[in-house]
Amino acid sequence: MKKLLFSLLAFLLLFVHSVMAQDTPIDASKPTNFYSQVDIQFESAGSQNQYGLRNSFIIAPSEKHLILGELPILTNTQTNETGIGDIRLRYFYLPYKNYDKLLGAFGPSIDVYSPTGNVDKGLGAGRWVVAPGLTLGVMAFERIQFFPIISYQYMSEKAGQINENGENTAMHGMTFQVITPIVLSQKMYMQVTPIVQLPDFRYATTNFACEVLVAYSLKEKLQLSGFYKADQTYGQTFRVGTTIFF
Repeated sequence: MKKLLFSLLAFLLLFVHSVMAQDTPIDASKPTNFYSQVDIQFESAGSQNQYGLRNSFIIAPSEKHLILGELPILTNTQTNETGIGDIRLRYFYLPYKNYDKLLGAFGPSIDVYSPTGNVDKGLGAGRWVVAPGLTLGVMAFERIQFFPIISYQYMSEKAGQINENGENTAMHGMTFQVITPIVLSQKMYMQVTPIVQLPDFRYATTNFACEVLVAYSLKEKLQLSGFYKADQTYGQTFRVGTTIFF
């Protein structure tokens, strides 16, 4: 695990010189602003007995297209196992963006999680997750905007396991969240995101969560961030890390 951490840190340093040479203004507070970037976050999820690195690689071919790949490398403190978690892929298409209007952005996206993490080792959920969604951008104020996202969520049967009711079935549900960027200064912003989840349409059980992200720009293309999530079902998650834009 230590060798892997050192390798990833060395990889980050390779980007620094090319990053510092660019001076294009960055506004990463809005989720509908697309930038190519590398994001490395140290994560601790105590209630899930996990910690490790959550590594995201984003390519933005244009202002209308974003492709994300996420590779978590986790350690489970209960099983003492280390390995790859569930890999995530995301595509976001933005056909409309005009921040001068009240409705400042609009576009569909799709998220896919692959069950690459070993369930028996406590490194994955054991399910395929496919979540197409729709994002709107509401330009309420100069320093505060709202980005509601509604998503349908399909979760496949869990690999070789049954739940407490002796079942192992696919689930169909939905998620509604509102990403709320708050610009604190030219170098610092935060995002507050309340989330309501209905994991399965067959049941009335809902799950509530809230995410808080705080980001600070050391340089135009180099950003530090801290993240906290409180989840009614999965407990608390903490992250701290860095983002390099290129």
